[in-house]
Amino acid sequence: MKAILQKLKNFPWSPICLVLLVIIFFSIRLVITYDSAHYLNYVAIFEGELPTSSWDIVRGPVFPAVIFIFDTIFGKTSAGILVGTFIFYIIFTIVCCKICKEICQNFKHKNLIQNTILSILILNPLILGYFHVLLTEFIAITMAMLNILIAYKWIYFNTRSKKATILYILYFIFSVVFCYHLKQPYIIIALIPLLTACIISIVQKHSIKNIVYRTGTIIASLFFLIISITTWNKILNIMEVDTTTGRDSSSLFSQQLLQAYQITYDQDGDGKTDPLSVTDAVGVLFNDFISNPLRIFHTYVSNYCGISSICSIQSNDGVNYISTLQFAGLDTFENTAIGYRAYSSYSNLFNMPDQLYTKSIKYGESSNRGLLAFIINAFRIPTNILFKLSICICFPSLIFLIAIRIKDKNNKNTKLFHISLILLVTSFTHIALSAGIGLIIDRYAIEAFVPSILGISGTIIYFRLYSSQPPKALPVKTSKKVIKNAKS
Repeated sequence: MKAILQKLKNFPWSPICLVLLVIIFFSIRLVITYDSAHYLNYVAIFEGELPTSSWDIVRGPVFPAVIFIFDTIFGKTSAGILVGTFIFYIIFTIVCCKICKEICQNFKHKNLIQNTILSILILNPLILGYFHVLLTEFIAITMAMLNILIAYKWIYFNTRSKKATILYILYFIFSVVFCYHLKQPYIIIALIPLLTACIISIVQKHSIKNIVYRTGTIIASLFFLIISITTWNKILNIMEVDTTTGRDSSSLFSQQLLQAYQITYDQDGDGKTDPLSVTDAVGVLFNDFISNPLRIFHTYVSNYCGISSICSIQSNDGVNYISTLQFAGLDTFENTAIGYRAYSSYSNLFNMPDQLYTKSIKYGESSNRGLLAFIINAFRIPTNILFKLSICICFPSLIFLIAIRIKDKNNKNTKLFHISLILLVTSFTHIALSAGIGLIIDRYAIEAFVPSILGISGTIIYFRLYSSQPPKALPVKTSKKVIKNAKS
């Protein structure tokens, strides 16, 4: 029996797992949503089919550029797009493997726990579903995990290596700029891991050199972000894009912020919210908070319940949503409509105007479902439960993790604490800020789903290791009389 187990242990599982992932991944269809078709319009600008002036200024250049690269290298077909998304899926898988190893390395049953967590993450129907939707989510999911891993490695790298020092700075600059221009809210998944790792490193080693290097990396990243935004705005002007339509990020953010707390600022009495700058919108929100803090807090909590799919949400215009504070049960909103669409019997193309449909039809596929897609979709309900729980208990887990660390006198498993801390801080910050600015659709929390699961898992393992370790031995006090007798 031992010989058989040893042979199984030494069996080359990695190639077999890769083949299985390929089979599973390409047995599921690509999904083109209404927004996907809009992104295809921007690809048409790259290809010269539409005038540059038709660019919507609220959209960044990164995702259309990614689609354009996929089309150029792999062909304008659904299979070609899936090859591109599969590359991101493999990167996501590798990063999850490395983080799981960090989390489980000191645990007694590390192989069993690690493989169980990986199976839940990699074959998760919701995560796998978003890797089959032509939206920014599959890139954001990958970048969130990659940023967390790199930030964690950044804490412990050898600062004497000039090459590594420069490479880390270049990566963080790239990550911050890339994530922002992919979609503005994604700046959170780039900056928060960096900031958290910076604080951890400075707490561990608060030398002037280390403080200057860590904070200098953040400053450099923000500096190049500002440069990139300024450069992109100049490019828009060169493209003769109309930037006075109210579709700029500042105008939309101020409107979104007031809508998040159901505040109507209407000085001219026309029944519509007056356009405000971000600064003015924050001022209006602050004044409302001072006059009625309980209402603002209540609205924020309801927003958090909405983005976590604990409560259902609704909209009067299909753009701005509010939480109903009614229990959603096992249902989700856009996670069901978009994330699980690849497993449904409906067409892989959403309903859209003819102008957008003509750009999307090249990616159309049969509505027939494969057996593997049907099997994976069978885990939809457990996945919904896991999503709701992980998003909701992310913050309590973070508090619990910090409390254990404070109580831990032996200060063991430091690396496990650090990786779990970065995971949970990144996840909670993303959810908390999204709820704070009114982005309460559950799809906007998908980037925090995997970090939440891994962070909670790390917290559980850390607590298990802490509770099983022997108490720290107290120093033995020896009296002077005993010492004198021993010498004699």
